[in-house]
Amino acid sequence: MQGRTRWMLTAGCLVLSGCATTDCDPAHGGFIRGIGCATSGSYEQRQQQKQADVTRVQQTQSGLKREYDTLNRQGEQTGAERQALEQELAQVQGQIDALNAELAQSNADTAQLRQNLKNVQHQLDLLKVDRISPKPQVDQRRAALDKRIKELEREVDLVRKR
Repeated sequence: MQGRTRWMLTAGCLVLSGCATTDCDPAHGGFIRGIGCATSGSYEQRQQQKQADVTRVQQTQSGLKREYDTLNRQGEQTGAERQALEQELAQVQGQIDALNAELAQSNADTAQLRQNLKNVQHQLDLLKVDRISPKPQVDQRRAALDKRIKELEREVDLVRKR
């Protein structure tokens, strides 16, 4: 009987040692440990814990996928808004370029008109000192130059108002 007692004691210790672990996996640790895990409920508890871990990871994954989808939609919307703003910027830049060209032309026109005014004024100054030409002819040229000055002044005003 001693052999039988010894064997039962050894088997009991093995069963108890199989139940004492918290990491009960019948696939690892042998037959005795597997039986101990199965009978003590440790294996079922371990399975439930693993299932809870899987469920938690799946929920986290699902939340991250929703967040990714939301961020992706926002990115697409932001891209569309950016493209619209870039088109608007291009239009405004085109308008600015057109206005700058118009301003440059206006400045050139103004400079030309001022030069024309100076030329007419110089001709008037020459008429004032002209002692050779007959008076009616000088008066006629003066009237024509005064008329030209008024025309040039109107043109200058028009160029300024553009």
